[in-house]
Amino acid sequence: MIHMKTFLLVCCWLFSACAGAREVDTVLIVSIDALHPAALSKQASPNLDRLMRSGHYTLQGHSVSPPQTLIAHTALMTGLKPAQSGKQDNDWKPGMAQVKHETLLDFAKQRGYQTAYFFAKLKLGYLVSASVDEHALARDDGVDRARAFFTQKNRRFVFLHISGLEDAGRDSGWLSPDYVGELTHIDKTLGPLLDDVRQRGSYLIVVTSDHAGHGHAHGTDHPEDFKLPVIVASSEVLPPLAPGVFNITGLKTQVQNWMAMSD
Repeated sequence: MIHMKTFLLVCCWLFSACAGAREVDTVLIVSIDALHPAALSKQASPNLDRLMRSGHYTLQGHSVSPPQTLIAHTALMTGLKPAQSGKQDNDWKPGMAQVKHETLLDFAKQRGYQTAYFFAKLKLGYLVSASVDEHALARDDGVDRARAFFTQKNRRFVFLHISGLEDAGRDSGWLSPDYVGELTHIDKTLGPLLDDVRQRGSYLIVVTSDHAGHGHAHGTDHPEDFKLPVIVASSEVLPPLAPGVFNITGLKTQVQNWMAMSD
């Protein structure tokens, strides 16, 4: 339940937004696959730490069941639980049916943004729709593609998926030195992109994940597998995240509220 202080802050923000605030020019949503929130630190992930300190964040994000990549990303992008979206398996290949429900990319296109979707796992092609102006399977060059997409001056929205931690967790263990080292590499790679977005005028940056893991496993009903962070930073004044558990299915509505500051 939202605390009364948080509720009043949100109400005040919504009133000011309706009174004439403007939509941001640039939106970047980053999903770092398999990111355990306990791995984040100033030493291991200085760019993400800076983002956390400049905005709002929670380390109490919670994935859907089962907490697996495609199922969780579908929930994140559509705001629907697996039973509602119909995506209850973790498999997709080209030629198979694609998402039928509205996604964040559809919403952004409706608001007049040029949209791009770069993903590091083939199965996430399930979430490509006609609203996506540019998309690519980008296992190693997603950040470079996002930076190139942001070189144009019109309003732009990017959803970027980054992989690597899942392999490190499976091979060496979640939160192992190798796992944390992979996070440091990802954080360093993300740094220039985050700087680019900040220099584009008004912006919204959201960094999250689809699931975590425990030991050398993930995708089970173990409590650690459901954990994920939610980090948001913006050039605009945003309301704080509500205290308590943040369900991944709530992120779509939350991002839409952050984006749609005026009509």
